[in-house]
Amino acid sequence: MLALTALALVPLLAFAAPTERQNGLTVVNNCYNSGQVALTFDDGPNNREGDIANALNSVGAKGTFFFNGNNYGCIYDHAQTLRDLNAQGHTLGSHTWSHPDLTKLEEWQIHQELEKVETAFIKILGLKPRYFRPPYGSYNDRVLNVLAQRGYKKAFIWSDVTGDALGDSLDKQKSVLNDVANQYPAPKMVLSHSVIDSAVDATWYGVSRLRDAGYQMVAVDTCLGNSGEWPYEYVGQPEQPNDSWRC
Repeated sequence: MLALTALALVPLLAFAAPTERQNGLTVVNNCYNSGQVALTFDDGPNNREGDIANALNSVGAKGTFFFNGNNYGCIYDHAQTLRDLNAQGHTLGSHTWSHPDLTKLEEWQIHQELEKVETAFIKILGLKPRYFRPPYGSYNDRVLNVLAQRGYKKAFIWSDVTGDALGDSLDKQKSVLNDVANQYPAPKMVLSHSVIDSAVDATWYGVSRLRDAGYQMVAVDTCLGNSGEWPYEYVGQPEQPNDSWRC
């Protein structure tokens, strides 16, 4: 699940405009606002999101977490993590239920992957996500059609990747973050993975380095400027845990 495909490693250009639009759905490769960087974290929830949030909160930064339902842990077992991150103003999005390559699935299977994690968001937060990141950065017209049908507004890729999921050392991850900082004020969208131990230390380093470079660290909905929107659909009040809260 951690391996990134060749597609996911293709370098993406800074200052990228929306690349595709399909029934109101936009594929986003990068932030739009100069001087802003979005630090994004995939594959959780697990046990490290709180530590990553502490790093972000220490400099008044906001992050974006794209969560699976049942990847490195069951989302229902980490319900308080989602509630805490939401209360702190971080943005939460869908990353599918089990982290498959959606381009290899039938349409009904894509719907199932999305519906199950949406149901978990609704039970835990009372909110349905409208922001999405495809596992491995892999999508096709079928995937985009299903996302549009389900009311998603943005599908996010990235401009830079720390390499934590590839097993890159902490020093290598710091080097990537240094490269990002050195490109100020070019907008950036950085991919990390909250399930990787080294991501915590890399984030502590990154928030300091990026702040000193002059960057404002914001969630993806903010770094899109007027093209952003509230990343959720309000459904109702959160539920209390019950027998249906299981993976």
